[in-house]
Amino acid sequence: MNFITFAEKLGINRDDAIKIYRLFNGGYFESLYYSKPPMLNKLRDWPKKYLTKRLILVKTPSLNQAFEALVWLDVIAIYGSSAKLTNNPMKYDILNKNIEEVYDKIREYSLNNQISDYPTFSNLDLYKADVSPFINDLVSKRMEEIRVSDIEIISDIAYDSKLMEEIKAKYPWAKNVKRENSIRAFQLSDKVSEFMDYILPYIYYLASSKTFYFDQILINNTLSYTIQTVEREGENAVRQGIINNDYQRKVKEIYDLIVRTLNYF
Repeated sequence: MNFITFAEKLGINRDDAIKIYRLFNGGYFESLYYSKPPMLNKLRDWPKKYLTKRLILVKTPSLNQAFEALVWLDVIAIYGSSAKLTNNPMKYDILNKNIEEVYDKIREYSLNNQISDYPTFSNLDLYKADVSPFINDLVSKRMEEIRVSDIEIISDIAYDSKLMEEIKAKYPWAKNVKRENSIRAFQLSDKVSEFMDYILPYIYYLASSKTFYFDQILINNTLSYTIQTVEREGENAVRQGIINNDYQRKVKEIYDLIVRTLNYF
């Protein structure tokens, strides 16, 4: 199932669903499903994907409902996958709290950008459509990610980064660097410090995914709170050596792995 089918089952006009899907680039579900590991890194900017001047184009009641369906689908798919991965029930009061928070952010953004007619909450009857296919898709993608080694994921991130492009432009030898050696390439450049700063958020989200820490926090809290917690505790593990849980232990393990790889030479 895709978002268009999901929206139609809620009684939303197909053309309006397609328009909303295109205006907001498929929402967060689309970003997560097609992302490279770590998937959860795509949630760092939550809910900024909705906070755009394109909100001014959501003018009709049907478009308003299509937008609401997109936000709800994102929230339920994310929460549902975390609930399934941790074998916990979804808490609908937490889901509603997230939706309220998103619409508060939309209102704030709209007023700050002189958008007087912006999307509002209309209380869709979501029970008309089955969200389990979306939840299962994210669970499947997460499990695929968990089976990939940490060093392979970090090497891919390093190889595909803009910093690597800069190294290749500056150092002729770097053009021949293979993907599996991408981390070591930074040690021979002048961008080691920049690389370590760049890679830190990826470490946090990779570690929180593989330990299910992100999911354990999320099932009882909002997405924004979960993101803040993961980044704060990850930074504490790296910067201050504070290790209070398996997540922070995993953060330190991945960080040390990168340092050892950088010091290979």
